[in-house]
Amino acid sequence: MAAHDDNTGLLAELLALGNREGSCQLELRITRRDSCRRHILSIDEHTYLQIAALGPLSGYKVRLSLYMKWDPFRRTYFSSLVRMKDTFSETLYFNCSESYGEQLLELKELEYAPSRETDWQEAAADARIMPVLSRYKQAALPGSKYKRTLLLRGLMFGFLLVLLLLRMDGGETWLFANSVEARQDNTNVDTASSGGSAADTDRTAGTGIAAAAPDPDHVHNVSEAPEAISPDGLQLLPLSGETVQAAPAPAGLPVQTQTLYETIELSGDSYVYSLPEGYVALSFDDGPSPYTEQLVDILVKEGIAANFLFIGVNASRNPGAVRYADEHGMPVGSHSWDHSDMTANSAEENRINLERASRLLEQLTAAPVTIFRPPYGAVNSGLAEVADRQQLNILLWNRDPEDWKAAGPKDILNYFKTSEPSGGIYLLHEKQKTLQALPEIIAYLKGQGLKFAVFK
Repeated sequence: MAAHDDNTGLLAELLALGNREGSCQLELRITRRDSCRRHILSIDEHTYLQIAALGPLSGYKVRLSLYMKWDPFRRTYFSSLVRMKDTFSETLYFNCSESYGEQLLELKELEYAPSRETDWQEAAADARIMPVLSRYKQAALPGSKYKRTLLLRGLMFGFLLVLLLLRMDGGETWLFANSVEARQDNTNVDTASSGGSAADTDRTAGTGIAAAAPDPDHVHNVSEAPEAISPDGLQLLPLSGETVQAAPAPAGLPVQTQTLYETIELSGDSYVYSLPEGYVALSFDDGPSPYTEQLVDILVKEGIAANFLFIGVNASRNPGAVRYADEHGMPVGSHSWDHSDMTANSAEENRINLERASRLLEQLTAAPVTIFRPPYGAVNSGLAEVADRQQLNILLWNRDPEDWKAAGPKDILNYFKTSEPSGGIYLLHEKQKTLQALPEIIAYLKGQGLKFAVFK
């Protein structure tokens, strides 16, 4: 079976979170390219309680990060989600188990089950290979321990398969009862648990996947709260009765009680190169790069956002950074496919260039690209017309620290301190010296009492 294409867009939306018969479950909608599929994951109690303690989620669109990181200071793993409503966006962090991180990894690598019976039989033959331990642990496992782990997982697989066969209903196997929603829904629904399995299953790194749907009596919707849920949002009780508080933010990434920026919708009537007095905006060109995720982490820590204008070629080489920026609430825009001077191109060349960049970015973020910054700021009426036909709004700038040629972080910061920041749209680049200067830049702008803005 072909490996998963890293360039494929992957978006995870948290639909429901609940506890059924002692099993902690969350329901996700995974969007990849032009397909959409639901998954039900059985997760560990620790991670479940950490997510539940984040506060009300009902009424929000909740984007779940498929990334896990290690906090060396608190010696724990953590992940995040973004809850959004209108122009409000807030990133919340929670402690998670290593097994939860492995499930995220498996979801990212998961291939969809073949639709035809013959294809399924071929896939099932591949699936008989013993499950592989996650890349987090396999390298450190001695041979004997590795074999014991595989044996235990195989026994677990057989045990759960027997249980599921006992619950056959009309020739179909459903992991949960009351599966009317799954049978009526056109979207595919999967269930997964670390080490569990079911009939009609894709085997992917030890995770069982089977068609199913959540029991509406026990799993609470996040995106649309049922009537039984209080108007304050989703409220889940700890399994064992103890009070659980949200995990402290990972070292260097404190949770913000509210975002400190506004989103400005562009109309496309004219080029945008300035803001009203009292506002300021940061924008980063030429990514994605090895510094993208670190830049995003700093912005999230400070409760603000910035526009990231990505070059298509760079995005094709580093798709994970594009997804990371998008998942953490950063507006992703186009900076062309190849950073050429597009005023020297024909209209057809520009059409192909912009379409190619937008198509890739939209696959990676599962959202339309509406912002375009011409390379070098070079734009003429012909390029503007092509961009307009693709519903791209042109974003320019009026503050340029020239960080790409600065001697060091202090030179970049000095530009901010010696120019009037109010009304400024700053042009920055994904450079190490810019990364080093960013915390002080943000602190200085906050000290001026300015409101941060992003463009969509």
